[in-house]
Amino acid sequence: MSRGSAPRHHVSRAPTVDLAVAASLWGGLYVISAATFEAIPPATLTLIRLALGVAVLLIYARVRGESTGWSEVPHRAAWIAALVAATSMLLQFGGTALTSGVEGSVVTMATPIFVLLFGRALDGISIPPRAWGGIALATVGVLILALRGSAEFSATDPSRILGMLALIGAGASWALYSSLGRPLVAAIGASRAIGLTAALALVFIAPVALIEAIVGGFDLAAATTPAALGAIAYLAVGATAIGWSLWYRGYAAAPPRVAAAALFLQPLVAALLGVGLLGEAADAGLVAGALLLLGGVGLIARGEVTR
Repeated sequence: MSRGSAPRHHVSRAPTVDLAVAASLWGGLYVISAATFEAIPPATLTLIRLALGVAVLLIYARVRGESTGWSEVPHRAAWIAALVAATSMLLQFGGTALTSGVEGSVVTMATPIFVLLFGRALDGISIPPRAWGGIALATVGVLILALRGSAEFSATDPSRILGMLALIGAGASWALYSSLGRPLVAAIGASRAIGLTAALALVFIAPVALIEAIVGGFDLAAATTPAALGAIAYLAVGATAIGWSLWYRGYAAAPPRVAAAALFLQPLVAALLGVGLLGEAADAGLVAGALLLLGGVGLIARGEVTR
């Protein structure tokens, strides 16, 4: 069947809700992780977050009487997905540590575009013109939100520039990871696919965390305060075990443009948490950025997709 005569598919509500909840949980991830880096450095926090998240997923699989799925998936594909996931997480927390919690969410400036590009390149999914208009509108909103948090940084600060580049790299690698995970989800389901690839990703993250601890040291007392433990619980259970499972389940069932739209909720949630938890001002920039984001999300999510 030619692409021009391909049937049109309506997107059901459930995958859209999965993607939106996952993206919202990740919006909180940026603010909470940024507030935790003083106690736990980025690579070490990444390792702890992922190890505990994997433990939760394995317990969930055991309760359901499921295996890890290792014997049911192509091993090479699983290792490649794990390497890409490890790269994304290390760049994400490293970039956030060099910028700020709200600026950390700027990763979504690049991620939705890469989601659409990888969806087209790897899955052959065409993107409606309206969706590109929504990407442009929402990107302006993200820029406004990102610039709100930039007053304390010099525009030419090398560490901030490096952090922003790391965040863009994290967005690109996460979009690639999402596309690479589609066949794994199709083979063994979302929770098992994410648990398996996350467990494999620990192999790549552990050496980086070890080097970080040797070079910079590790303050066990600071890492075990109630605030730090609460942050770890949120990052491991909410942002990893729950967030990743919902994301993979929704991404496997929805076209990339819907995932791209959902990702724009990250900076919005991060900005709102910045106001609620960090005492940032709810100024005109926040309102304008939020409205543009929501308008862009609406344009991206509307309509149908052909395949």
